[in-house]
Amino acid sequence: MSASESLTPQQICEIVTANRAIRAPYYRRDHDDGVQFTDPEKGLQWGADVIPALQGLFRVERAARDDSDGWVGFARHWRGQTLRLDVDLHSASDGSDSIAVVTAIYGREGEHSIADADFGEIELPDQVPTREEWEERQKRYRAARRKDDTDGSAAVAAYIAALPGWKREIATRFDEIVRREVANVRSAVRYHQPFYGIEDDGWFASFSAFSKHVKLTFVSGSYLDPEPPGGTGPDRQALDLKETDALDEELVASWVRQAADDPGMNW
Repeated sequence: MSASESLTPQQICEIVTANRAIRAPYYRRDHDDGVQFTDPEKGLQWGADVIPALQGLFRVERAARDDSDGWVGFARHWRGQTLRLDVDLHSASDGSDSIAVVTAIYGREGEHSIADADFGEIELPDQVPTREEWEERQKRYRAARRKDDTDGSAAVAAYIAALPGWKREIATRFDEIVRREVANVRSAVRYHQPFYGIEDDGWFASFSAFSKHVKLTFVSGSYLDPEPPGGTGPDRQALDLKETDALDEELVASWVRQAADDPGMNW
């Protein structure tokens, strides 16, 4: 979207129900300005709060920063509190539909209005969703995921783009290796991390980013040769790479080919 275009709650809902929403690798989950939920031990959860909230936004504003793809949305929680969600839109280079990348979620109390640091006083709608309505939104999203048979390369690209510095470089190189070595590869963001697979055969690789390393995981029905240094079994063989580690592309490519020949995880 260009800077002059607006984004509506309905458009965000359509993005979610088309299975084009992901969590940023380092999204922030917090209580804004120190104000907690009435029941703080429940906390904020990605699946239980973010997806239903995205489908029930009552207000969307462009983020107050020099990022033309940044947005902020507000939603009512079924417990009566209010959620603020920071969302970036990632547009793939191939021109496919944008991916909504949630970068932060904050919970605040408020019955009639809340004060937001960026947008001032936000008037809250009288209608508060019930728990049943909240769970129904989750069901709609899960149904959309089950029916989605498209390749999720755009979501994987959005995930990689959200990674910082050296972690993005490793993830980019791994993604390039997989796509070079496996001609018919399918990809998607599942369980909040990118996966690669063969249609009708299953997933054979994934990666995830942690505070001090990036983990490349090979999901195979048998052990790879040579065995990667980490993991707990054939379906969890792994290589951890720190910032100072070199990526042996020839070895990783060999593991990718072997795992793709014997995927170890069903769709």
